[in-house]
Amino acid sequence: MKYLVNILIILLTLNVSAQENLITNGSFEEIDSCYGAPAGIGFDVFEWSGCIGWSNPIASSSDLWCQNPIVGNNVPPSLGAYWQYPKTGSNMASILINAGSLYSYREYIQNKLTSTLVPNTFYKVEFFVSGNTTSCSASEFGIKFFPSKLTDPSTLWLTDVIPDAINDISTYYIDTAIWQKIEMTYLANGSEKYVVIGNYQDSLSMTYVEPCDTSFWGNLTLAGDYFFIDDVSITKMAGFANIPNVFTPNNDGINDVFEFQVFNCSNWKMDIINRWGNRVISLDNTNTNWDGTSTSLMPVHDGVYFYKIYGEDCGMFQQGCISLIR
Repeated sequence: MKYLVNILIILLTLNVSAQENLITNGSFEEIDSCYGAPAGIGFDVFEWSGCIGWSNPIASSSDLWCQNPIVGNNVPPSLGAYWQYPKTGSNMASILINAGSLYSYREYIQNKLTSTLVPNTFYKVEFFVSGNTTSCSASEFGIKFFPSKLTDPSTLWLTDVIPDAINDISTYYIDTAIWQKIEMTYLANGSEKYVVIGNYQDSLSMTYVEPCDTSFWGNLTLAGDYFFIDDVSITKMAGFANIPNVFTPNNDGINDVFEFQVFNCSNWKMDIINRWGNRVISLDNTNTNWDGTSTSLMPVHDGVYFYKIYGEDCGMFQQGCISLIR
């Protein structure tokens, strides 16, 4: 039995290929020209540079840093006060959270996905950030999906928009020497074609890493930060199941059936095994629950049972135990 499980894991590993990144030009390398200076309000430097897939969704001016500038002379890693090597390749984007007296000012970057998201499917969103200060650093990054391109030249922030997902806001990105990964998960509804990345938190609700030296910001109580962004990806997550660890088939109408949810996997199989290693019942995507009664394979008694659920096509393999209590 042990060797069979090991072989199964190896086969699943071999059959699962790397997930496709649905972000277009995730490292900002595909461009026609390099601007080489901070973008002005209302100026879409991504469109000007021919940065494939990327755009500026509102009037605030997110930046694109690259080699061989045409207009300015700021190139990585010599960006004046803002210093950082790109994580990958020669280019990277950046956004500002708050700007002097415009404390609600926010910059965002928008991407046209390579394909529309699949409904009822979980996706993993990842990107890397690097801040340029060691204090007054905000912690929240969010994503918002749209069915069509967002173009709103009348606003400088999106703090009235509720993001679809945010990162772990207990982590502050204060190390200016390294790139730190941000991860989120998102359950798609099937209409998403564009994603907008940035900070959606209102300035009055912002918290900063302490101590926060606001003197750099002209003694403002609402400070902010400038973040570089690189290596953005959205990938379909491997199949997984949400499985309870106990059920009570005593006909009281509460938790009488062993049932569970499977995500991102349409073709799967589960084996439930007793403590002696004998299979009690097999479930699959056409037979999805068990009422705890005996089967043709084996009688069933109260106690602990073990399960294995796997789907070769979706890279899923989970195992654990469930308690049957009448």
